[in-house]
Amino acid sequence: MRPIQKMAFELVAAAKHMPRFHRIPVVLCMMFFSLSGCRQDYSLAPPANSEKITVTVKLPKELKTETMWVMYRSAICKSIRRGASGQRVEQDGRHSVYKELERQGESDLYQVELPKDGGGACRWHLANVTFGVVYADPTRFGENVTSGGGGGVVVIFDYNDSPRGGADIKVEGDLTIKKDYYPWLSESFLGGYKKYISLSGEGGIYRIYQALEARRVHFKPILHSNFAVYSTEPKEKKEGNHTKFTYPDGSVVEERQSQPDFWKLQSIRTGRAPECFSRWRYFACPDPRPRLLPDWLPEPDQPGFGRYVIVNEWGSRLPSYSYRLVGKDGRTYEEKTDVDGFTDPLPDSAHPVRDVEFPVWKR
Repeated sequence: MRPIQKMAFELVAAAKHMPRFHRIPVVLCMMFFSLSGCRQDYSLAPPANSEKITVTVKLPKELKTETMWVMYRSAICKSIRRGASGQRVEQDGRHSVYKELERQGESDLYQVELPKDGGGACRWHLANVTFGVVYADPTRFGENVTSGGGGGVVVIFDYNDSPRGGADIKVEGDLTIKKDYYPWLSESFLGGYKKYISLSGEGGIYRIYQALEARRVHFKPILHSNFAVYSTEPKEKKEGNHTKFTYPDGSVVEERQSQPDFWKLQSIRTGRAPECFSRWRYFACPDPRPRLLPDWLPEPDQPGFGRYVIVNEWGSRLPSYSYRLVGKDGRTYEEKTDVDGFTDPLPDSAHPVRDVEFPVWKR
């Protein structure tokens, strides 16, 4: 006899000897016994000493925070469904809660604290959060303008995918997100006229991060209000008809893509080549902006000497890159980095440096 059947048999036997008014709860319990006992409690019950994860948004004045979707998972309380062939499929249970980020005093910071350990009989753990920013008043862009997408963030705290998929970026430690956004006013006609104000940023509507060790998540959206982009979709579905984009510099481009060219927007605002804003296309950037990392790394084989590392805007080391350093001792050191981005060995008397220049760009 299986354990659950044995327990049910024992309950029935015991009920025969109970007073009548005690039998009803037992019968009710039997009705739900196959659902993991007498109504298993699926609620959250975070312990008082649960570690907290703090999410903070530094909010531009024209935007507002969206309601945060918080998902907890449980390996104990399984979710059971049927597969395409009728087979039984078990997955970790999911429990969703919704939180509003609260303003911190009179500042532009909005924050929420989440218990990492959800507790309860299911032993819930924090799996992921979905949040973001949108325009607080879409109608300032015209009558019947509604809020569109963009400005969304998903952070995953475990090894599972989020409801919106897997991570685009994986980070160690706490997570700081600093992203540029542009106003995007779009008009569509097919299926009825609609007008949206969205946020055009890098990637799609949501950027997805995995931060297994994070205890603090800080999101700083930077809104460039004076660099709006406009789009108009075709009025009829016809071969050769594409969405027309009007960029802040007045250029008009008709393209197959459904959203603005973010790199073009970055280029218009800064005057730099689009490749300079993409980690993957940075090799073609004609105007790289290197920096000297402040860490002084002692040279193991040369006591009294150390090196610096020179990296690009993305933090990647720059090999064969020209530099000119003025050390603390007043001496000037001019050379190129080695294949790993390290400077030549410098005497301890040069640290910390007074000044650094990158006079000529050489690979």
